[in-house]
Amino acid sequence: MEMDNVKLRCHFSIVFESLWQFWLIIIVMLFNEIDSIIEIAEDIGRDGLRALMESGGIWGVLAILLISLIVFGIQFLRWRKTWIILEDNLVIIEKNTLNRKKNTIAVENISAVNMERNLFERIVGTYRIKLDTNSMTTANETDVSIVFREDLAVEFRKTLLAKMNAAKGNTEEPAVSEERHPDQLTFAVASGKKVFHYGSKDMLKHAFYTLPVFSLVIAVLGFGFAGWYIINFGFISLVRDAMGGFLAVVLLVLGSVLNLVKKFFKYYDFTVYRDGMDLHIRCGLIKLRSYTVPVDKITAFRIEQPLISRIFHRYSMEVITVGVGDEEEESSNITMALSKEELIKQLKILIPEYTWDNVFDLNREEKAGIKVRIVQSVKWHIATIAAVCIMTAFTDLDSWISIGAPILFDVIIVLLYILSHKAAGYVLMENMMITSSGFLAKHYTVFEYKKMQVLEMDYHPAVRKLGIGNGVVYLLNTITSIPYIKKELASEISEKMIGGTK
Repeated sequence: MEMDNVKLRCHFSIVFESLWQFWLIIIVMLFNEIDSIIEIAEDIGRDGLRALMESGGIWGVLAILLISLIVFGIQFLRWRKTWIILEDNLVIIEKNTLNRKKNTIAVENISAVNMERNLFERIVGTYRIKLDTNSMTTANETDVSIVFREDLAVEFRKTLLAKMNAAKGNTEEPAVSEERHPDQLTFAVASGKKVFHYGSKDMLKHAFYTLPVFSLVIAVLGFGFAGWYIINFGFISLVRDAMGGFLAVVLLVLGSVLNLVKKFFKYYDFTVYRDGMDLHIRCGLIKLRSYTVPVDKITAFRIEQPLISRIFHRYSMEVITVGVGDEEEESSNITMALSKEELIKQLKILIPEYTWDNVFDLNREEKAGIKVRIVQSVKWHIATIAAVCIMTAFTDLDSWISIGAPILFDVIIVLLYILSHKAAGYVLMENMMITSSGFLAKHYTVFEYKKMQVLEMDYHPAVRKLGIGNGVVYLLNTITSIPYIKKELASEISEKMIGGTK
């Protein structure tokens, strides 16, 4: 189907997708009145519909039906009066409702073209296409979301990607191959492309390696305390005196398990491959998502290493770009949790434009940085002394609590300062820079000098005499920190930023 200068509407099912949200609110409201509803239902079973009319419930039913019709009518008119047009190198969203609106987007400004489908969309045979632009003002939300019939959605996406490639001067690159269909990745293998696919075992490993440690530790300690309590005081005593705390621990454990299950569903059947100048990512069990990320639109890469991953020496890579990972349920991963060698091998195929061999050979921040942190920690020591004095003088707490608690907190703060110094690092390459930071978790940020927008260095009194400073780099839609480095090195970064790859 020729897409140019053709006016398209979203699939009619979008009307019902909006309507179910209204019914969800009604169901929640009715659930809050469940006792009254059960009573009315019993009266209807005994006396028939006359009981419903006598109780006045018929008016509530009619009101719900009337409001549903109104909501349906509004959504129907909005659907009927909204058009999507691909015209030359423009995507036009035209709304001819009472509040007329025309949104025109140049294809060269589109940063990501994503497809997804939830259970309802799978049943009715539709896909949702989500377009994001390079605009910083809308970096945390989807700019355009439209729903098409499956074949129309695939054709629309393929045509749009072809226009995007043409706008970048890549006219020789085949941009409309069948592999662009998210459910037909086997075509990519047939055409000789390297496809990275992760099975169920890999999903579970990734979910475990990225599991939040705090809730897991609390759960383990809670179960340990419950076991100690039962051994010393008996199970009956636990039920009578400490059941509330035990249930809280159970909920924490269930939360950890739910987190594992949620990530498994989110990353199920995770697949990624490189096609021309685009990355294609597909994942999801309940909600299928397919992302297309133009490589030249990527702001930076972030290598994540949560605490459990650090223990097992695993790394996962995310892309930082407008349109991917902006919403809570979206994923910006291009790998699962891998060993260092596996990650580098995969990145060389997916992103060959970057130098990955020495990505983990970072320089530690200047040793003087720990001196600065010692000076910065003085305020916490003063606060600790003040807390001990106040708790000792004005409370009836035991001395081991009034003295020990503030000191323990102070020790934790000092430990975090030490950990941040050990995690801080950097490396300058010919055309890109890598920084690292963190505490218990650690992450690396990889970016090109030409992507830097602002370099802000801080030379406060505590570091000025040491000849060092720290700062931040502002990219399009993220910020990364610069560890304590010498002034001369900061000047070199500034020159590379101005000169691109100078």
